[in-house]
Amino acid sequence: MENNRRSFFKGLAAFASGVVAAKASSYIPKKEEPKETIFVPSVLTITHEGKEFHPLVVEKTEMDKMVFSTNIGNSTSIQQAKPTLRKANV
Repeated sequence: MENNRRSFFKGLAAFASGVVAAKASSYIPKKEEPKETIFVPSVLTITHEGKEFHPLVVEKTEMDKMVFSTNIGNSTSIQQAKPTLRKANV
């Protein structure tokens, strides 16, 4: 009987401390991630299914570096760039 009572109050204390921690964390302001500067060129447009779209232009970062691979043929070696994609922070 005593063990049940202790485990009940331990569970109740854990629940109450979780509620207090959640309430306290709601008062702390969250840091905003730095947003990228977005540019839209007016000269360059892309037409798709009869609609015109502007491309998205953002500053190049370290993640945007090209990866080069070398293919060696019979008497020539060709370097090819492998493009990479990343998600824009919009």
